[in-house]
Amino acid sequence: MIYFDYDGVIGNTEEGLFDEYERQKENLEGITKRQYLINMDWYDWLRKKGPRGNAFEVLRKHDPKEACILTSCCSIKEGESKVIYLRENFIRNSIIIVPIDIPKYMVVEPRHNLLVEDNLDNAIGWLQNGGQALIVSKKPVKVCKNISSLEQAFEYAKKMA
Repeated sequence: MIYFDYDGVIGNTEEGLFDEYERQKENLEGITKRQYLINMDWYDWLRKKGPRGNAFEVLRKHDPKEACILTSCCSIKEGESKVIYLRENFIRNSIIIVPIDIPKYMVVEPRHNLLVEDNLDNAIGWLQNGGQALIVSKKPVKVCKNISSLEQAFEYAKKMA
């Protein structure tokens, strides 16, 4: 099974995420970045940022049983917004919401599974627990193969089988 991260792999959500927080930092006294994330309008943010490249088209093209979406969320509201947004965009893959403080490898068994991730720590944890990982990154990494598209992940998974 392929497990795709959402933020930074399927969705374009990370770029600019804290820009508004930094602009209003003085007015947000006592509010941490985490609290800011918990309170933000995730549905609006997801709609504004959209998918990364042709990610939605690639997911729609493949059988939903080939891949799941494994996404870390800091709140129920964020997870709910991602599910609604993905379903409204006709993404039928299973979606697994991972609490932000729990590693993905503790929620899903990594062995015999492929994680497509943009966070190197998540990829390393997955690898250390017997899984395979691909990283979506502009910088080359030594621990796993870099890719630039979801289609490459499906091709890699076929070779694994």
